[in-house]
Amino acid sequence: MKLKLEQDRMRLIERLGVHLEEKEQLAPLAARIISTLILTGKKGVSFGELVQNLSASKSTISTHLATLQAIKRIAYYTKPGDRKKYFIIPPEAKLRWIDEMIDKWTCERNIHQEIFEYKKQCNRNLSCSEDPKFELEIHKEYLKILSLACATMVDLREKVKTA
Repeated sequence: MKLKLEQDRMRLIERLGVHLEEKEQLAPLAARIISTLILTGKKGVSFGELVQNLSASKSTISTHLATLQAIKRIAYYTKPGDRKKYFIIPPEAKLRWIDEMIDKWTCERNIHQEIFEYKKQCNRNLSCSEDPKFELEIHKEYLKILSLACATMVDLREKVKTA
């Protein structure tokens, strides 16, 4: 069972890493570091564990950790009596990501609202014999989905903020 979980974890680190590379424009190893931290949670991951688990050199891991810390994507904490740093994704980074999603979806919703209003006005100006009129139901549904997505992210933001 433990072996299967570890295999699943490694597969997810790779899969999420590829996703983050594309979505966040991160270097491949930086994306794998973030993926590892996401799948580890609050306990954090030490430098040595990152070197071992990601099969990368100490200098390469160190460079990417410094870059990710500089852009405030990761942070670290220490334990009393332990000289190791444990890297985590801080709540502030999660909140920034949520805010970016809300902004993106709000902007998209506003643009589609304008498109919807324009098409609605065009439909009013067409005579009954003119074809084709714009289909508005798809826009209504898309606007509803974007509004729901934004509202859900606002709720999630509050939960992350109070966690």
